[in-house]
Amino acid sequence: MPDLTQYLLYGLLALVFTIAVLWLYNRREARRKHAMDLAALMNQWGLVWFAGLYEDYAVGDYSGLAHRVREIVKAVRSDQAMVEQLWDAAKKVAVYAAENDKTKADELRKILGVVSVVSAGNTGAKTTSV
Repeated sequence: MPDLTQYLLYGLLALVFTIAVLWLYNRREARRKHAMDLAALMNQWGLVWFAGLYEDYAVGDYSGLAHRVREIVKAVRSDQAMVEQLWDAAKKVAVYAAENDKTKADELRKILGVVSVVSAGNTGAKTTSV
């Protein structure tokens, strides 16, 4: 009889171990799927550096991830590289903000030196450069 109890205990331990491994594996895969979603979002907003990092993590390319981090650290020391990498993102954010928030649109016009002039007889807005 003790043999049967021992076998049942070993079987139960094997089952618990298998369930724990599968649970941990599924959590890792969920993190990787989430990283791919974030990479797509970063690409959509023009943040290609960060999108690449998330993609490398998602596919498990840790050497590529390290290479990309090294590349980013090297580039952030240069103002020109930062402007090149963030230019698309800055344009997309400015366009989104201008289209969705009047206060931010006015602030952008002020920063860029553009004044919005509305004539009394015309219902449309006319912009002129200052």
